[in-house]
Amino acid sequence: MAHKTLKRFPLLIYQTLAHHRQALAFWLIPGGIALWWIAGQGKLPGMPSGWVPLMISLVGLLLFLHCLLARHAAVHCHDRRFTVQTPLYPVTFSYRRIENIRPVPFNEIFPPEQEKDARVRFYQSLWGKTAVVVTLKKYPVPLWWLQIWFNSYLLAPKGAGLILLVDEWMALTRQLELGRERLRGGQQRR
Repeated sequence: MAHKTLKRFPLLIYQTLAHHRQALAFWLIPGGIALWWIAGQGKLPGMPSGWVPLMISLVGLLLFLHCLLARHAAVHCHDRRFTVQTPLYPVTFSYRRIENIRPVPFNEIFPPEQEKDARVRFYQSLWGKTAVVVTLKKYPVPLWWLQIWFNSYLLAPKGAGLILLVDEWMALTRQLELGRERLRGGQQRR
């Protein structure tokens, strides 16, 4: 039987990241093309060779694509599992792995005064929000692998767990609890 998705919850960490980087990506693409054209005309002495400006445009294009993918980063709740979809890599967690689910203010998990100033300003709109902390028995993949693909604000600073910062935190908490209950109910009927 196929598992249907019950609800999708966009991850605010990636939404904010995409929002801030989109303008930079937008200007790098035409800026690199303009520099390439100027270098080809020979109008500015000391201008880098033709491939350097094109690399600037390529970086802008890759950044723009990452911003598009970041807008689709979300938590997807299914019947027997939930998936954390990051811009490049999805990880699926069974409801059996969950030990505890609780809402916690984001700034209690990651106090702004302990963060770098640039990060505090970058994520300024998120510090007052409530996150869903999902304490896990164990990660489905090694922690070092998750650290490659996940934003550092998605992983609990102590122990195995996820910090899921979404707008509809009450609905996400309810969906995760319902998934756990369905799984327990199915095990008891056997």
